Amino acid sequence: MSDGRRRRDAEENRDRILRAARTLLARQPGASMDDLAQAAGVVRRTVYAHFPNRDELLAGLADRCAADLLAALGRTDRDGLEPEVALADYALTVWAAGEQYRLLISLAESNLGTAGLRELLHPIAAQSSTLLARARESGRFATHLPLPVLSANLQAMTLAMMQAVNDGLWAEGGARAAVAVLVAAGLPVAEAEAATRRASQVRHVPPDGDGEVRSVSQNVAQG
Repeated sequence: MSDGRRRRDAEENRDRILRAARTLLARQPGASMDDLAQAAGVVRRTVYAHFPNRDELLAGLADRCAADLLAALGRTDRDGLEPEVALADYALTVWAAGEQYRLLISLAESNLGTAGLRELLHPIAAQSSTLLARARESGRFATHLPLPVLSANLQAMTLAMMQAVNDGLWAEGGARAAVAVLVAAGLPVAEAEAATRRASQVRHVPPDGDGEVRSVSQNVAQG
């Protein structure tokens, strides 16, 4: 076997392990490395060849989740959108990537600590802060909280809404969650609903882990 083929096989195995870990740990946070090897369809030795211990596996998975979410957020050019539509699209994109977003937060909180969590989420949070600043400059949003406080609150609220879906308290495909984010950010309800409807027409590819191409509007329709 050529060196090039070995490298490709190794990369494919690493990718397979991370995909399996993302699915397995989102449902069973305490799953063992043996469980992961079985889920990935590889032997335990292969898992340890790429990730010598659980901490390295979790760190690699957190990096992958963050990169995938940033890639999803980068598939839409929000600079040309109205501020409220851009913020709604951001909220819809994060919601579409909900499972890995929840997993990312969980991994960072439990394995990286507060400083690690902030560092990992900084590029994502920076986009939210930029969109919120643009929204305020439009004059259509209330200014009831400092931007850093508002950004942190919106992140916590989004996670709480996702957890409500997990707990069976809510069936939601994203539209109402996006409206809630815009209202909490200071936009009147009717305007938040209109912005979310417009944002639902913006097409991109959410990171669903299987390569399936979908649009935000399809995710919204599911809610």
